[in-house]
Amino acid sequence: MVAPPPNLTAVAGTVLARQPSETLPDWDVVTLAVDDAAAVPGLRDLVGPNLRQPSGADDETGLPELVVTVRRELLGDAAPGWRLRCRVRLTPNGALAEPHPAPSDIGLEPPAEWPRA
Repeated sequence: MVAPPPNLTAVAGTVLARQPSETLPDWDVVTLAVDDAAAVPGLRDLVGPNLRQPSGADDETGLPELVVTVRRELLGDAAPGWRLRCRVRLTPNGALAEPHPAPSDIGLEPPAEWPRA
């Protein structure tokens, strides 16, 4: 498989599931209901344009889902229902979060801390 060109996309959404990666020690696979995706200036956005609606007819969020691999240390106690914001690169093995992001480029919020409307 040919590696994609340099790319990076800022994504944010709700964690739907989290499990250990089967191939990368110390990394977890997170399923994210994406409510925001934006190109990072100067790099191609290969993730945002390829987000798809989930195939399940009983989807509760109605948002596109993204499976992204994230360093476990960055996720802390994050669980389904938490909000995750990070920057993601498309690789031949799927979406991969930056392994050592700047503090301003990653964020986690438990459901109780979400802004209330």
